[in-house]
Parts: sequence; structure tokens; C-alpha cells
Amino acid sequence: MSINISNNMSVILHDYMKSSKSMSNSVNFDGKLQEAKQTQIKSGVQINTKTESVVDEYKRKHPKDTYNVDRQVNAGKTVLLKNGADKISRDDMTMEEYKSFITDLMNSIPFNVSQKNSTEIWSISEKGWERMKNDLDYEAWVLGYTSQNRAVRFPAVFGRVSNFYTENFGESIEEHIGQSVSQGGFANNTSKNSDDKESWWEMRNNIYKETLEKCSCVVK
Repeated sequence: MSINISNNMSVILHDYMKSSKSMSNSVNFDGKLQEAKQTQIKSGVQINTKTESVVDEYKRKHPKDTYNVDRQVNAGKTVLLKNGADKISRDDMTMEEYKSFITDLMNSIPFNVSQKNSTEIWSISEKGWERMKNDLDYEAWVLGYTSQNRAVRFPAVFGRVSNFYTENFGESIEEHIGQSVSQGGFANNTSKNSDDKESWWEMRNNIYKETLEKCSCVVK
């Protein structure tokens, strides 16, 4: 954590040190420092505190994943660059404007042609939105993960792939949950017996509806 002290505070501290007869009195010095900080706050001057990105935190905790995480962040920055969004200030946006901004970016990310029969639903928690808006590396990671995931090419030997995906993003990489269920093969092989509570397709549709009700999402 680093604190950037304004020129105004620096002048106050400089004058104090110049006029002080004894700098060994740490109590007086600390008192002056706190007084200077309070003066800044009251006058409307912001003291900028830089916190660690959740991306850097994740890499510090999981060093073996650094290569993949860096690739995902770079992929996200490429999405921003392609859409001319890399220079746009998030600070001037309301949260609703930011959500619309990110939704447009997510919609711009293409799917590999081998996934054209699949369906994807994504969601971001409210804390996740806040984190992304204030942590641009995490924002890039979400976009980059999505970009790489949609770019996966399934070999022709698998035939026409048809999957149902859900991608849920929280306020950190650890909170991300991605799931997929095949939409093919089961319908023709599953018959509903009288003692079955619900078929595989009914179960899938219920999950689909519940997910739609809980989150803001994009459906392909």
C-alpha cells in the first residue's frame, strides 16, 4: 500500500522539519503528519491509496497459474483494444453505465464456429461489478477468460458440439464458477418412466430458468 502525499502536505512537513529544534520527538512529528492529512481531507484533497489487484493476489497465492492468468489478462486487454475501450475512464460512469459498457464488450467476443450450437449464460455478482470497475486487471481477466473460453475449437471428430454453459463471476478469480452440460445425445436415449420425477431435459430447463431469474446475463 502506498500513499501519495500532495505538494501542499510536503510543504507543511518541510516547514515543520526546518523549524523543529528536535526531530527526535516522534510523537510531535506523527502528530503533525496526522494534522496535515486531516487538513488535506477537510480541504477536499484526496489521498490516493493503491490496493493490490485481485489478479496479483491470485498469482501470489498460486504462482503455478501465473502464465495462464497473464495470458487471460492480455487476451482481455486485446478485447478492450479492438473495441477502442482501453482509453475510456470508468470513473466517470455510473454503475448502470458500466454494466452496459461491459455487456457490450462481452457481446463483441465471438464464439468458435465449432460452438455455434451451444448456449452460454454469464453472470457477475454485484460485488464482482464493483471489483471490475475499480480493478482494471480483474476486468481484463474476466474479458480474457471469456475470450479464450469461446475461442476453443472442438475437433470435427466430436461432431456438432451442443453444450449449455454457465459462467458466474464474483469479486475474485477464486470465486469464478464455470459449468457445462451437454445438450446432445441424452434426448434420444432418455425415456421418461412412470416413476421418474423429471427427465434430464426437464432438469436442464429448470436450471436454465433459475439461472436467468438470478442474474443479468447474455444468452447465445
